[in-house]
Amino acid sequence: MLLASFGLMTIDGSVPRADKVSAGWLPTPLQSAVINIRSGLLTLTSPVFAIAAAPYQFSGFVSDISSDRSSLLQRRDQLESQLLLLQQQQQRFNYLQQENTRLRQLLGSKAQLPSEVTIAEIIGVSPNPQRAELLLDKGEQDGVTRGQAVVDAQGVFGQVIEVSIDSCWVLLITDRDHAIPVRNSRTGVRMILGGVGGPDALVLEDLPASTDILSGDLIETSGLGGRFPVGYPAGVVTSLGSVQDSPYLSVTVKPSAALSKVGHVLIIANSSAQPISAKVLSDTGDSLNPEQANN
Repeated sequence: MLLASFGLMTIDGSVPRADKVSAGWLPTPLQSAVINIRSGLLTLTSPVFAIAAAPYQFSGFVSDISSDRSSLLQRRDQLESQLLLLQQQQQRFNYLQQENTRLRQLLGSKAQLPSEVTIAEIIGVSPNPQRAELLLDKGEQDGVTRGQAVVDAQGVFGQVIEVSIDSCWVLLITDRDHAIPVRNSRTGVRMILGGVGGPDALVLEDLPASTDILSGDLIETSGLGGRFPVGYPAGVVTSLGSVQDSPYLSVTVKPSAALSKVGHVLIIANSSAQPISAKVLSDTGDSLNPEQANN
């Protein structure tokens, strides 16, 4: 077997390769036979080479797939990050657009006010659930004093009750201890509008049953007492009815101001104003009783 193998190798080596033969070379019959045998063996062994190379090709294929998948995942993460950033920017844009609209409305209401005003931003809420109070970012250094009226673009908001150097607390008109002189814009009848502690409810106090008032009537500030600008919307009558064994009507008013939604308000300058500390007005409805205001 060894000798046969050696002989075949010798014969095969005597046949030159195709890249080394000259143009006029003619193989002998033995060389032709070896060439044919070599070609046949190459044909027969081609599947063996293919099978042997398959693991390497498969490994390269898997590597390419893994590399492509890794690139795709990395690209996906980049796109998700970009999308998240764009969404955040879009939200910020929407907020700024809405804020711009609110400020334009606020400036529009400022043009209608008779006094000097200061634009303030709401920065805090009272932790006491029994009190309807908000903290603003303007204080003594901005000319804010106790008792100044506060409004937003839609209507009466409240009034300043405490002032520090750079901030102040505002008592909302819905607080139980707040009341203001108002009038019915349709009839001109003067009345008192008080808070009941709820977020979206006011009442007309001690209103005689004979009063001409209808659901949907606009209640506006009367200007009495000089605290709030005259004719500024305070609320709209939403319900009314008689009270059994009582000479007074029960009238509920929805505030015009966006008490729980607005972000900026106007503080109306009024150097003579003093804060309302209790929901008690004088007999004329013009202002507080001085002794009660100081309590």
